[in-house]
Amino acid sequence: MRENGFRAIGGLAQKLTSGIARDGAKGGRGAALVRLKADWPAVVGPELARTTRPDALLAGRGARAGKALRLKVSGAAALEVQHRSSQIVERVNAYFGHRVIDDVRIVQGIIPGPPPARRTPRPDPVVEQAVASRTAAVEDPDLRAALTRLGARIASGRRGFLLGSLGALCLGDELHAQPKAAARFLDPLPDDHVLGRPDAPNVLIDYASFTCPHCATFNNAVMPALKRDWIDTGKLKLVHRHFPSDALATRASLLAECAGPDGFFAAVDTLFRTQVQWMTAPDPAAELMTVLAGQGVTEAAAQACVANDRLLDKVIADVQSGQALGVNSTPTVFINEQGYGNPGGMDAIAAILRQVGR
Repeated sequence: MRENGFRAIGGLAQKLTSGIARDGAKGGRGAALVRLKADWPAVVGPELARTTRPDALLAGRGARAGKALRLKVSGAAALEVQHRSSQIVERVNAYFGHRVIDDVRIVQGIIPGPPPARRTPRPDPVVEQAVASRTAAVEDPDLRAALTRLGARIASGRRGFLLGSLGALCLGDELHAQPKAAARFLDPLPDDHVLGRPDAPNVLIDYASFTCPHCATFNNAVMPALKRDWIDTGKLKLVHRHFPSDALATRASLLAECAGPDGFFAAVDTLFRTQVQWMTAPDPAAELMTVLAGQGVTEAAAQACVANDRLLDKVIADVQSGQALGVNSTPTVFINEQGYGNPGGMDAIAAILRQVGR
């Protein structure tokens, strides 16, 4: 069954990925907490999000054997939050799609207010007009206006804007490429990072963001078996492409590039395996450099890479290729020119390869 060029494996993938989700809840509470913190307003709503913050996921002990969410609450709101604890449990479990917590444990603390919104300077009118001429062919007026504003900001302040929201980049000739033109992105490109033998008959392209918990699960739970059974045996080559979803992920992509062609995949593995460590650090950007020091990336080299336009161009090219192929979430996997989104665990990927393998 195909839809927008993607082939679904339906019940098989759902069955296999449900086990991955449960395993992640058991052994990856840190990653789950990072995800919960990032999406907290969407999970419980803006009203509760103003007075509460997820603090820890706890394994139950003794009489209170159920798993619990420790919730930091501002003092004045503690009583109301306590009354709504069952609602919070329900919403958290609905967010993860399975039972993650049985209880909420409240601790009082200071909940910082939202940071002040940064003012976005109006783009130069001449630049805006030039970009408008490029987007004139877009039929939808709202989309055309949004692309024009976005493109003008990119042209006016390229590095600052892209480092802030590269994952939302929506402008470029490749985005409007017809299927035949976009098809060239389904094969390894000259600047791609490829793991495996050049003559391997099967190709897996992975679009990933370093701040994506599901991407870390793919790297930590799927990659070892994929490498052992398919890549090292010469049956498959894997292409990693950047699709960062935020500023921190963009920085991590640049630092992975800093490791060079020979050290790239080791840096990718390190970044995903230490994801919780650097994402939850007081200064995540500084912690990124700490975790990559073992890969030979010095602080001076890291600073140079973050400021390197050539490396930024590589990340931008990856994002644009993904958007030309319809990528809108991570991880998104293509196997032998077919898109499968996030197919799940190793068994699901092996089933796909048995179906479409060469």
